[in-house]
Amino acid sequence: MINMNSEPFSISNSKPTAINGTISSSLFSLTHLQYLDLSFNNFMNSKIPGSFANLTRLTYLNLSNSMFTGSITTQLSNLTSLEWLDISCSYRLSDQSSISFNLSSSLDRIYSGTGYSYRYGGDLSLSTLEFLQGLHNLKELRLTGVDLSEASQSTQWANPISFLSNLNWLQLSNCRIFSNFPQKQLLNPTKLSVLVMEFNSFTSAIPHELTNLTSLSLLMLTNSKLQGSVPYLPRLTALFLGSNSDIGIDLQTMFAAPWPRLFYLDISSIPVHGSLPASFFNTTFLQYLIAMDCSLQGPIPASITNLSRLDTLMLDYNNIGGPLPPSISNLKTLKSIYIRQNSLQGSIPSSICNMFSLQNLALGYNHLSGTLPSCISQLRNLQFFGVGVNKMSGTITSLASFFKNSNATTISFGDSGLTVKVDELPFPPDFHPQILDLCSFRLGGGIPNFISNLTQLSSLSLANNNLSGTIPSWLFNLPNLAFLNLSSNNLQGVVPPQITLVHSYIGPTGLILSKNKFHGYIPSLLQNIDVVDLSGNSFTGSIPRQLGVQRIRYLSLSGNKIYGQIPSTFCPSDNVMMLLDLSNNILSGTVPTSLGNCTSLIYLNLGGNKFEGEIPNQLENAQNLSYLDISYNNFSGPFPYFFRKLQRLSILKLGNNRFQGRIPKFIGDIKYLRILDLQSNFFNDSIPLEINQLENIQYLDLSNNKLSGTILGKLNGLKMLTARPRDGNILGFVVSTILAAVELNMVTKGVLQQFTVGLYMLNLSHNSLHGKIPISIGNMSGLESLDLSFNNLGGKIPTEMALLHALSTFNISYNNLSGKIPTLQHFDTLSVDGSAYIGNEFLCGAPLRTSCDNDSSWSSSRSADDMEDSLQNKMFYVIITIGYGVGLWGFFGVLYLIKDDWRRTYWRSIDLTVLRIIHSARRTQNKIQGF
Repeated sequence: MINMNSEPFSISNSKPTAINGTISSSLFSLTHLQYLDLSFNNFMNSKIPGSFANLTRLTYLNLSNSMFTGSITTQLSNLTSLEWLDISCSYRLSDQSSISFNLSSSLDRIYSGTGYSYRYGGDLSLSTLEFLQGLHNLKELRLTGVDLSEASQSTQWANPISFLSNLNWLQLSNCRIFSNFPQKQLLNPTKLSVLVMEFNSFTSAIPHELTNLTSLSLLMLTNSKLQGSVPYLPRLTALFLGSNSDIGIDLQTMFAAPWPRLFYLDISSIPVHGSLPASFFNTTFLQYLIAMDCSLQGPIPASITNLSRLDTLMLDYNNIGGPLPPSISNLKTLKSIYIRQNSLQGSIPSSICNMFSLQNLALGYNHLSGTLPSCISQLRNLQFFGVGVNKMSGTITSLASFFKNSNATTISFGDSGLTVKVDELPFPPDFHPQILDLCSFRLGGGIPNFISNLTQLSSLSLANNNLSGTIPSWLFNLPNLAFLNLSSNNLQGVVPPQITLVHSYIGPTGLILSKNKFHGYIPSLLQNIDVVDLSGNSFTGSIPRQLGVQRIRYLSLSGNKIYGQIPSTFCPSDNVMMLLDLSNNILSGTVPTSLGNCTSLIYLNLGGNKFEGEIPNQLENAQNLSYLDISYNNFSGPFPYFFRKLQRLSILKLGNNRFQGRIPKFIGDIKYLRILDLQSNFFNDSIPLEINQLENIQYLDLSNNKLSGTILGKLNGLKMLTARPRDGNILGFVVSTILAAVELNMVTKGVLQQFTVGLYMLNLSHNSLHGKIPISIGNMSGLESLDLSFNNLGGKIPTEMALLHALSTFNISYNNLSGKIPTLQHFDTLSVDGSAYIGNEFLCGAPLRTSCDNDSSWSSSRSADDMEDSLQNKMFYVIITIGYGVGLWGFFGVLYLIKDDWRRTYWRSIDLTVLRIIHSARRTQNKIQGF
């Protein structure tokens, strides 16, 4: 199989027995030979010998996946006795690389593709299929993986197949076919019962002429770029259509008439309209229903019990709601239930315990509530049990007792809402799970000792519990451990300097120790580990030189006390680094040019350190970079010119550095930018017109610079701000299992706040902009926050601003504006020259109080405001006294230890005092009239 890193992976210990070398010429002297199977050998990329023409009595020939190469011409054309021919040069295998985790969510939401792919076992091609015309006796023809891209350029490329009147099995999968579906040529083999043409690129709809193939029983067209609707094929027993996003399925219409023979249906990753209709459950012969990621809605109807032969139900990644019907227990043959990542509600029915044939129960990522039926422990055949990420309640009083009858290999309780008690009872001798997830299980004390006996364990997750103490020495000695997640606990002590994990797991190997209390040095030898997350601890020292040369894909050391420079040997030329997060440490010096070798980088975060100098131009080699954060450092120089080559950038944060000069015109060429943060630098001159080309921008912060000139007159190019999509998704990239949430810092009312992605903001404050506010800002219906304060803007406030219905924060204070403020219905904060409206509470400077009278909430909240003003004044004088008594910095330290309400009151009183002083000096400039 292929693991999540797109690498071949095998759990078999058997030794290969393939033949290596070339075919001996003596083989072709066996002229009476009728059956020859040379499949899955290694003939060293040699060509198929022409001497096969001597074996004219062959009825069976299998040369598949034996590392042949070259073009097939006439080598096989006179084997007229052949009934079975397989010259495939690729084979299907399970592929987990399509499984990924969306970083834009606070949860590791899972997405999956087809679940399998093709791996090449040779490199054969056909420029024409003419050699088939003489093979009249062929019953089975398999050409999987043979390159037909040249042949399929002809509209009649499949004509030779029409001469094979005895053909009942045709397999042309993964053949690089780029053409219309050849329906006419496939109608002549009237005995055709199996048609497999998946993983191609057809440029037409599914032909309804397939209904004329009266013998057709299996149709496999997965991932073939087909369009249109599904024809009615009542004689089919198996239909595979998954991963054809241009096919539309209306189940109500599709199953208006019965499909009496259908036992296998795969419509995964196809848009399906509506819910599962009652008519669908008349397909009583159905044994396998695979409908993942189809946008299915509605509940699971009780009529599902009509599918009395159902073996496997896979409905993952849909919008299915309602409860799991208790009647599902009537499906006595059902072995697998996969309904992960839906919207199931209610409790798991206890009737499920009557399903003694059940082997796989996967209900994670739903909204299930209630307690877990204890009788589930009676399901002796249960192999996969997953209820993680739900809203359940209750306590499992004895983990050992719960699994007393279990042979489960995968157990996932993580974030289910359940509480567990780990007792001293022994686990059954057959309890040897391979994957154990007990995240958010309210576990206390040390890491449970019973885990030391789980010698088959490959993945262990104990994150977000109350675990304390140190990591026991036996943990890293588990012989098959490949993935360890101990994040968000109270573990402490030092981490061993050398840790080795085992590639015994389909996912990436991982060491996740973030958000604990570990200290000491960063471990220097981390072998066979793809994911390393040591963030949010108290590690000290420098970054070990060895760490940068090991084949780590995702490395996060963020939020520690690491100092010194990034080693110059970091990122050798053969590195596979995709994520590097060194943010919020005490690192200094310049960024080494060797980071340019990290050509696979998608995410780079160096923010919150003491780096200086310029960004090395060699970083332009990271062409896949989508997230770059170098904010809160001492970088200097002009805007890096090589950024124009990073065309996949989605998030760029350069704020709080010493960059200077103009914002370059090429900024508009970085089309995928969604977050651009250039705040608190020394950029000057005008805002480049090309910024209007950033169609995907959602968060634009140019505040606290030295920008001059006017605001762009036309902002209609910022389409994401003018018509915000409903889903609000801001991160369009995926980086395996690392949760790299984007945080945006904003100083509001004296408090540094962190906003998660999803805020649609335009901030041009604290510059020297002049002129009028453009009318086009009124078209930015997606804006949630607009800050134009502390500029020299003049003229009237456009009435079109009233159209900003999503606006919640609006700040135009400290300008030279005039006119009337438009009615804004949904804002939380409005700041206008010394007065501020926060929620339902007005805080106005004394000279401006009359400007607040027209708001209905003013009179009702006035007495409360007077009391708060009094408290603020008292607090102000108390603060001054304390500041002189114990020292200003001493007070600030205390201030951040006291209650949030007190801290907010303090900053509010400071804000009001400053506002009143400034307003007193500038009140003659204020011409704003009422509300």
